[in-house]
Amino acid sequence: MAKAQKRPKAHHVLPQFYLRAWANAGGRISARLRDGKTFETGSEALAVEKDFYTAERPDGTKDAVAEKALAEVDAAGSAVHAALLRLEFPISPEEKASFSQWLGLQWVRGRSTRASGQELADKMQKMMIRMGLENAELGPMPPAGDAESSPRPDFLDESEGFPIPDFSDLSKDERDQMGRELDDVSFELPREAMLLQMFQMMFPAAMPFNESEWHLLKFADPLLFTSDEPIILQRDWRPENRFLGVGPATADQMYVPISPHLCLAVVRVAGVGHESIHELPGVEGAKINERTVGTWWS
Repeated sequence: MAKAQKRPKAHHVLPQFYLRAWANAGGRISARLRDGKTFETGSEALAVEKDFYTAERPDGTKDAVAEKALAEVDAAGSAVHAALLRLEFPISPEEKASFSQWLGLQWVRGRSTRASGQELADKMQKMMIRMGLENAELGPMPPAGDAESSPRPDFLDESEGFPIPDFSDLSKDERDQMGRELDDVSFELPREAMLLQMFQMMFPAAMPFNESEWHLLKFADPLLFTSDEPIILQRDWRPENRFLGVGPATADQMYVPISPHLCLAVVRVAGVGHESIHELPGVEGAKINERTVGTWWS
């Protein structure tokens, strides 16, 4: 009988193929943690979270279907990344679309996006509860109509949103106490909902990359570094955008270090009309590193 394949538990929020571009001749990578600790290690030990993409089925068993789906996108991205390292640029439209999909995935797959999603879910849930407490003064809510059924993924169930709860059966004292204690609790989004959200966001996040003008920035010395949030956003502040958030669709430019020598510049605004390789002095690489550090700390 064939042996059951072990489920991978060490999940990379930054793929190993990308990290290996920073490895020395011995395959070691110099790294710095946010607490200031520095060390050298192999790519398999960097940017790893246990079961970060693991989903749980209704029967309690764990499944790595999401990790396997991400591995397919990473494999396609790895091939294009290798071509960029060989300075095969500009790349074909198919390669650009493939790497854009990987960039879109990288934007939504990491710790930062998950933390933002958790924070938003917590705030939305609390807002709905406060609305439910206010509505309770008006009496019982009418029954909601039956939602139209729709196909659902295997066990990554569709999100049901944040419905306004009915607290009309609680006394005023109970509702007042709930309102006072609401800020002392936090609501977590289920892992399955976070994974579903990641896959839903991946393709929209890829579009701004694919629609932009790309340039490959080349440096003579190996001076660029990267982080577990490798996509750097840049936007000039204007009256019409000063109150808007910044993401791939609203950035003027995006930078992605490809190796210590190379950086991909994704130009959304004020392009020159063609894609090319630019050799730049070290001072420009230092500016990219400053942005990398800013993104890393944010």
